[in-house]
Amino acid sequence: MSNQVVVVFGATGAIGAAISEWFNAQGYDVVAISRTAAVSATPANVKWIQWESGQGVEAFSGIQQRSVNAVVWAQGANFSDDIHSFDLAAHQSMYDANVTCILLSLQALLQKNLLASSARLCVISSIWQNLAKQNKLSYCITKSALQGLVQSLAVDLGHSGHMVNAVLPGALDTPMTRANLDENQLRRLEEMTPLGSLSTLDDVCNLVGFLCSQNNTGITGQFVAADRGFSYARII
Repeated sequence: MSNQVVVVFGATGAIGAAISEWFNAQGYDVVAISRTAAVSATPANVKWIQWESGQGVEAFSGIQQRSVNAVVWAQGANFSDDIHSFDLAAHQSMYDANVTCILLSLQALLQKNLLASSARLCVISSIWQNLAKQNKLSYCITKSALQGLVQSLAVDLGHSGHMVNAVLPGALDTPMTRANLDENQLRRLEEMTPLGSLSTLDDVCNLVGFLCSQNNTGITGQFVAADRGFSYARII
């Protein structure tokens, strides 16, 4: 596994950091990319690159050609708005973070010929790609855009053997979730979930890990929810 290289965008966020750690534990060489500087304690087989959408691609020069076996996009932005509070500049900024960043970074990887043959590409979206949530207008719109992005990339890159999928997490059991929701809200979410508990970062990492591994021999253009059944059940 030491020859396997994975690039993780958004590596300082909760999901991106967990995914980077998961691949590192599996023996992958991890290229962790984020807008901010690297964390202080970096394992030997983790290379940090500071890069932001819209910047030049010179930062990718340290990646060897045709070496990247998998890419995960876990970057993104999130804020609350509705049609009454809609702000075009803020909306476009979120679109850039959630959608345009993927297009520009993938284009750079392809132009610099960094992807290995039959690379596995995985976008972290959200169950709110397919569901509406109050006061999340721009977030739902930008996540919905990923439906077309992933399906189009799966078609356009299929002739090169690349597989493109998306993982759709639900509400995750993280300190941030527990800080933002009160006990009643947490209980309601758990009661509405078939497995009776919130999804975890491990759920997401294990799913991403499979889709990006050599064990994925033919899954592409798919959207897999990591939500313990929440988005497909109505428990009444």
